[in-house]
Amino acid sequence: MKFLHDIFLFTVVPVILFSCSLETFNDNLEEKGENGYTFSESRKQWKKLKGKNGNSYEYVMLEQSFTGFGSETTITVKKGKVISRVFHTFIISDEDGTKTLTFVYSEDRESLGTHEEGALPVTIDELYKTCLSQYLIADPETNTVYFDTNEEGVISLCGYVPVGCQDDCFTGITISSFNWISRK
Repeated sequence: MKFLHDIFLFTVVPVILFSCSLETFNDNLEEKGENGYTFSESRKQWKKLKGKNGNSYEYVMLEQSFTGFGSETTITVKKGKVISRVFHTFIISDEDGTKTLTFVYSEDRESLGTHEEGALPVTIDELYKTCLSQYLIADPETNTVYFDTNEEGVISLCGYVPVGCQDDCFTGITISSFNWISRK
């Protein structure tokens, strides 16, 4: 009898638990952003667009606090390879909304990744993988999960905020700007 009990515990229970988490995960994948794309639709659209545009683009990752402090990392990708990363921190004035830069660096192909600050020098393909493996798996019972795209369907937001959190609680990816660049 103990043998049957052990088989049940080690085979049936994990399958039940795993299937519940898959259902939750699938719900997160089907969430549509303001521009009407789900994660799967967006990734499919991304594959078409990157082929059409030579897989060459530039995007800006934004991190910003409600206190006015923030940073932007501009990543440039040519033919599917990251070729540069530019990072700056800033403070936004409470009085007039102006942005004052407080720190800046720039990296080229040879120096990529030599600074700790800033978003990682990765491609949009890698951001889709990160979105799927780290953020869309968040439990919607304890987190509000977000996914959105720009008008073309390219990922622009992926992450979550713990339910009830008030300030600076977003964990994830925020792309504030995306542009295709010349293939040359």
